[in-house]
Amino acid sequence: MACRATPRQYRLALVAVLGSLVSAACAGPKHPVPEKSSEPPVTESPAPVAQSFARYDGLRAELIAALEQQLPGISWTVRLPASVNKLADGRCFFETRTMVSSADVVEPSHRFADIFSAGDPVLAKYGFPAFGGTDPTPGGWTVARSANAAGAIVSIESKSPAYLYIGAPVDSRTCDPAELPDP
Repeated sequence: MACRATPRQYRLALVAVLGSLVSAACAGPKHPVPEKSSEPPVTESPAPVAQSFARYDGLRAELIAALEQQLPGISWTVRLPASVNKLADGRCFFETRTMVSSADVVEPSHRFADIFSAGDPVLAKYGFPAFGGTDPTPGGWTVARSANAAGAIVSIESKSPAYLYIGAPVDSRTCDPAELPDP
């Protein structure tokens, strides 16, 4: 049996690169590893879990609505519930519900051009820079990312289907998922 990192474990590892290493466990599909990262430096302190949930789950909902309006033949559903996890360096990391598309988005979105036109205004509303293109990623993945000054990351990754991930460092002493409000 092959050992592969799940998309959730990959995102945790990506955040840990900002300050430490994260171990990936075995399971799930192979996940893309970008060759570059365009994240700005983290200049804001993490917010409490409840505040982060409200902010980033609102971003998730508005981004999905914009994508479904721009690409009407493609719907998005919840793949994984929201979570709070402890990173290897002891920091806590929150992730909104992970979304998965009903179909690949690369060609229907004109190689992500329609995703940028729909998503960039939503990102701006929530204090994120525009996607700014796709990252060169081996393995056939098309990946667009944006990160804010708090270290939160929005990522749309497609290799049929597409996934939407949003996560952020949070201020929590316990890193307990029980801190998450009911969606």
